[in-house]
Amino acid sequence: MSSTGGGSSSSTELPSFMDLVPIQEHSHIMGLTKHELVPVVMSATIIIFLAFFSLLATRRLKKVPGKLQAFLEIIVEGLENFTKTQMGRAAGPFIPFIGTLFIYIFFMNMIGQVPLFHSPTNNFNTTIALTLIVFFVTHFQGIKNNGIVGYLKHMAGKPIWLAPLVFPLHLMQELLSRPLSLSMRLFGNILGEDTIIAIFIGLSPFVLGYIPIPMHLPMVFLALLGSTIQAMIFSLLASFYIAGAIGIHEEEHH
Repeated sequence: MSSTGGGSSSSTELPSFMDLVPIQEHSHIMGLTKHELVPVVMSATIIIFLAFFSLLATRRLKKVPGKLQAFLEIIVEGLENFTKTQMGRAAGPFIPFIGTLFIYIFFMNMIGQVPLFHSPTNNFNTTIALTLIVFFVTHFQGIKNNGIVGYLKHMAGKPIWLAPLVFPLHLMQELLSRPLSLSMRLFGNILGEDTIIAIFIGLSPFVLGYIPIPMHLPMVFLALLGSTIQAMIFSLLASFYIAGAIGIHEEEHH
């Protein structure tokens, strides 16, 4: 379940199905070692699963929905309301983006609880990649909606005479503190959950020498809750940042 951000295996790491692949540990594929490929393969597995599931679940939509369609409609409506709560009237175009972020991160967090799978989000490369997507979408939308000059004025804040102080602080926040906090929060929480579960599994005693006592089970339920919360927090902050960049929060204050 657990995987570090570097290239070497962790002593608290549980095995994955990649360990069953007959590839030497230090051989390179596309410039990556077998260990470094784990989050890439896990992420690709989730993408393929979600793509096929979406195609199969939506190929025969009906006016009177069945159980699966009704369940999917509840999820879509929930994500739509969630995004509208954060972004107000500007939410429409961003519902697919925020909804996809939530579902993708949710499944990446959860897959680590399945035996022989690892959570891609317990690797910092994965979370920083997700953060960079949010970063570029945020500032692209800010410039698109306000123009370059208008966006710079937005970052300078009001009153204008405080701009020499506010602008550098705002710039540091946008370029450094927000991306770091967004990526590190998700990475740290998922890595911590998976590492603790791996440690508890390693400490589990055996009955009669071969029946393990699942000491890690309470932590699994806690990890399921934490994984859901972390996906929600990441999506919430992403929608908040985009709404702030296009000026929705400022309009509401006025």
